[in-house]
Amino acid sequence: MVNQLADEKMLNLYPIDYPFETLVNRINAAPSKLKLNPDFQRKYKWDKDGWVRSSRFIESCLMRIPLPSCYFAEDDDGSHLVIDGVQRLTTINKFMKDEFALEGMTTFKELEGKRFSQLEDFRSELETTTIRCIVLRKDNPKKLIREIFSRLNQGAVALSDQEIRHAIYPGALDSLLTELAQDPVIARFGLSENSDSVKDALEPEEQVLRYFAFSEDNNMDGFSSSLKDFLDNFMEENALIDGNKVEEFRSRFKRALQKCQDVFGEDVFVNPSAEKRRKGLVHYDLVMTTVGELSDEIIDKFSEKIKNAYAELCDSEDFKKTLSGGLQDKSRVVKRRSQWRGLLEASINAE
Repeated sequence: MVNQLADEKMLNLYPIDYPFETLVNRINAAPSKLKLNPDFQRKYKWDKDGWVRSSRFIESCLMRIPLPSCYFAEDDDGSHLVIDGVQRLTTINKFMKDEFALEGMTTFKELEGKRFSQLEDFRSELETTTIRCIVLRKDNPKKLIREIFSRLNQGAVALSDQEIRHAIYPGALDSLLTELAQDPVIARFGLSENSDSVKDALEPEEQVLRYFAFSEDNNMDGFSSSLKDFLDNFMEENALIDGNKVEEFRSRFKRALQKCQDVFGEDVFVNPSAEKRRKGLVHYDLVMTTVGELSDEIIDKFSEKIKNAYAELCDSEDFKKTLSGGLQDKSRVVKRRSQWRGLLEASINAE
């Protein structure tokens, strides 16, 4: 029993030292054998202010300064997905493909302004430079891989929970989340009309996922510890849904979103009693899985009463208490849902 528990908490991995030339070949193979996957990794950061940072990294490699290890996750097809090291590997790939010239060199000043193809003897030096790569085998539990993603990405460019899910659970559900997240109501959720902010951590995709997870588990039986685990588990269990399920999910989401807009108009997903009417996930979660799933007939007949009932909910002290402290604690989520369902049922059953 002890050995079994240990196996669930300890990684099955192996180290390998890859030369830069091999890494570049694996990245650019068709299909790729080493996936940098820009969809879930942060956008390339090292070219933000020119190529000085990237050039310094190349210079460090030429100086034979020991490099931090990269971490890969083995996929079912034997390819590797980069968990940690995407900035370094992208820099190596870009430089060895002549995509930038060296600048800001301090030790190898004679290489200033040169591209990889112009390095002469230093070309082979770079090609044979190795970097230690830690490969997590595909038989590791997905939950453990998620934990490693989180632990390795706690720096300034840490991955969000949804970026990690996107990396670990590719498939039909993930593609559907990406598609539905493009809806302007979701893509700009919580942002003011004049805001230049950009959501770059897959927040819209996670918002769509929230709807599916809550609507598929009305009793919240799977919500045992945290919202993160609840969403993780739903993503894992439904990653490879078939085409019929994809179409069902797509239609349900679009219908729910439209019905909520039909009832609440410009005030959809906001607290109608608040001075600043900004869309919030608390309201989105409540309304999408209730109003969004009412029949067209009920929507047409009781729209105004539903709006009034929601305003009453937001004005109540009991509801406001659930918005303090652990906003997404299960007990608070359950209380909000119970309060709202009671008011909603009363509004559509009253004659």
